[in-house]
Amino acid sequence: MKIKKFEAETLQAALAKVKKDFGPNAVILQTKRYRKGSFFGLFGKEMTEVTAGIDINIERQSQQQISNEPPSRLRNVSMQSTIKSVEFSEPYNKIEDLALKNDILLRELNEGKILINTPLRPIKDGGSIGPISLKNGMGKIQKLLINNGVEENLVYRTLQNLNSQLSEQQLNNKSFLEHYLCDYLAELIQVSGPIKIQKGTSKVIAFIGATGVGKTTTIAKLAAKLSLIEGYSVVLVSADTYRIAADMQLKKYGEIMGIPVEIVLTPLDFKKVINKHVDKDIILFDTAGRSPRNRQHLTELKSFLEAHSPIEIHLVMSAVTKYYDALSIINNFGLVPIHRIIFTKLDETKNYGLLLNLSVNTGGIPISYLTTGQTVPDDIEVADSKTIARLVIKGDFEAWIRQKD
Repeated sequence: MKIKKFEAETLQAALAKVKKDFGPNAVILQTKRYRKGSFFGLFGKEMTEVTAGIDINIERQSQQQISNEPPSRLRNVSMQSTIKSVEFSEPYNKIEDLALKNDILLRELNEGKILINTPLRPIKDGGSIGPISLKNGMGKIQKLLINNGVEENLVYRTLQNLNSQLSEQQLNNKSFLEHYLCDYLAELIQVSGPIKIQKGTSKVIAFIGATGVGKTTTIAKLAAKLSLIEGYSVVLVSADTYRIAADMQLKKYGEIMGIPVEIVLTPLDFKKVINKHVDKDIILFDTAGRSPRNRQHLTELKSFLEAHSPIEIHLVMSAVTKYYDALSIINNFGLVPIHRIIFTKLDETKNYGLLLNLSVNTGGIPISYLTTGQTVPDDIEVADSKTIARLVIKGDFEAWIRQKD
């Protein structure tokens, strides 16, 4: 991915620069407000900086298409680009919303007289951020959050709130602070609870995500819980014909659990299968793992998901994904509506800041489930905000698992 920073006096002007250089396929990675030419955080001109990226292959394809056009067509393309430069195309509205959300957050921080600089500098107890004096104990909170993968804007927001809400005595009471910080972060984390099913009404749930995140295994875990434990009638549907033996894997799970499995090749096939099993409580649809940067594959995925309405869509994402990569994935999969996020592979990391970051910075997409290993059906849990907050703070996956057992 090609990444570049764009600077302007307003967010809209910065986004216009992004569109001009990268076109509608740009991915907004980060926005921030700061004062240019400031002296110790004072005076200076308030500016907006937008960090954006673009898939190099997409950029080359666009340049090649333009170079092959006749001169008259190039003039039209240029004019159209100018006309559209103030807004991103529809599939990218989600990530633009994130940019606006971040801009609002940063404006709130500025109103609180906290100035954000880059790179993030460690603070000392009793130090300050810009003109704000920090109480003793804030430095260790910053270090804890940064070390556990919490992104910069959210770290400063947390420091601002705790600095105003807690006394130095409370900040240096380890037990009190741990419980307070856990409750504070839990309030920021949005969860959806388990899948809600109404008897007598067939519900269709699709699972989307990049290749290798554990979609099929996650679906098998949910199918086992819903069918064998909760007693619902379940159907498994697979459109994953890209991976060798992927449909065979789902069929094997279906045979073991006594659940019917259907293989579909086209959106029309999928629609027929839904109509065939209208008497079932729930249909779990395993889509093919897609590269979030392949527009053709995402368009094919969209056609499947438009074959029936309504469909509840869960994005399956590995907990080991880097934060900006995760934002890019959500942006690109935003071609279809994303109703829930399932985080997999929690057993493969000890850094859980990503779960908090995405819960806060994705415009309100709640977390539905967490998977903790490969065992079917045991290694899956309904997402709980306090559990996630504790994992972010302590990274104590093993302790959590022991507590569950």
